Amino acid sequence: MKRWIIGMLASLFFAFGVQAQTAAPKMNLPECIQIALKQNPKIRNAQRQISLAGSGVVSARSTILPSLSGSASGSRINQGPRTFLQDVPIARDSLGRIIYQQKEIVQNGYKRNSYNLGFSVNQILFDGGKWWNRIRQAKASYRSQEWNYRATRQDIILQVTQRYFELLKALKLQDVYEKSLESNKEQFHKTQAMYEVGSVAQVDVFRAKVNLGQAQIKVINQKNQVLIAKSNLNVVLGRRPNAALDIAQVDVPLEDFTGTLEDAKHMAMNNNPALHSLQEQIHSNNFAIKVARGDYLPTVSARAGYSRFNTLLDRVYSGWDKNYGWNMSLNVSWTIFNGFQREANLERQSLNYMISKENLHDQQRQLLQQVEQAYLNLQAYKQIFQINNENVKAAREDLRLAKERYRVGSGTLLEVIDAQVALTQSEATLVSTKYDNLIALVQLYNTMGLLEKKITRLLQ
Repeated sequence: MKRWIIGMLASLFFAFGVQAQTAAPKMNLPECIQIALKQNPKIRNAQRQISLAGSGVVSARSTILPSLSGSASGSRINQGPRTFLQDVPIARDSLGRIIYQQKEIVQNGYKRNSYNLGFSVNQILFDGGKWWNRIRQAKASYRSQEWNYRATRQDIILQVTQRYFELLKALKLQDVYEKSLESNKEQFHKTQAMYEVGSVAQVDVFRAKVNLGQAQIKVINQKNQVLIAKSNLNVVLGRRPNAALDIAQVDVPLEDFTGTLEDAKHMAMNNNPALHSLQEQIHSNNFAIKVARGDYLPTVSARAGYSRFNTLLDRVYSGWDKNYGWNMSLNVSWTIFNGFQREANLERQSLNYMISKENLHDQQRQLLQQVEQAYLNLQAYKQIFQINNENVKAAREDLRLAKERYRVGSGTLLEVIDAQVALTQSEATLVSTKYDNLIALVQLYNTMGLLEKKITRLLQ
């Protein structure tokens, strides 16, 4: 028996020790943002897109540089003896014409080596402006991807911040509902005690029990909302949805946006990285049209080559004043007709250009709508928060008075229940409004392209 008790204590100690070691440390918002910027797949792919665009710039520049190629080869021919018939001249007639007679020819076999060494340089001199327009197109695409990376980075920060605040809101609401549950438990026990001494009717006990059950359901539902909020935050962080997560429940103060709606719209149109990315994409597509037009113009290129040949290897790699040949050429080519490929390519690039312009205009309209929506939400939440502050104070006093009246027999349990429900709703609305206010604020900063700069100041 003694050994069994010692074994159980050791097992419990080990279990609690493992749990303490594996418990996740509490993370604050800046730490969550840093984790997401390292692990979120979207930010990684945005970085890869920049690298791909950089490779495109290098590839575009290659057409303006000469191409140099070299070759070296060696071969050996083994020809066996051959016997064949051939017309052979044997005499001339009286008019001086040659007379041929067919004879059998025997040719001995031979072995021969062959060695070659050569270099050539090719340079495009003019290609209808395609080379420099390709370079400008590639650079515009690179700048577009840089802006896209900034937009992705800011979007990740926004998502982390929103879901962090949503998790904080869920935790704070859980506290509200748990406090309400404790208050309802206390009221249920008081009502039951009062019924046992004959102060109240049994119906009050049933009402108090129903109210207690409803409070328990709210706590259960809210705990589930906390788990969902943790899962949402884990996904943005690039982690498993069910990974252990414990955040620091800091009290984030509300911050007023002092600018006007027009100020916010103006800054959004100038600073939003997604707009800049689309603008650079328009430039890239414009250069693509110029590249397509270059197909209608001639291409001028020059070539220079040097080669060496001999049947002996040492004569190929020595005696540079012999056994060589070199050539130079200037080529002009002009495609007159290619099955309407030029026309189709020009039309395709023109359509891409128009599509990118429409995308920019649509993004601008959506951005202005998002700015206005976030701004109006911010103004509404500010007023609602102030009203709810007063509501909570009034609801607490109303509940205190209702309980006191019920205790002395001058009030009903229904008044106490109504006052408790009103207080819980007011406290829950206050919590929701506060974090909805913060989310609207960061959404506004995001549309204005200022989120990354503002988020640090917001948390100080």
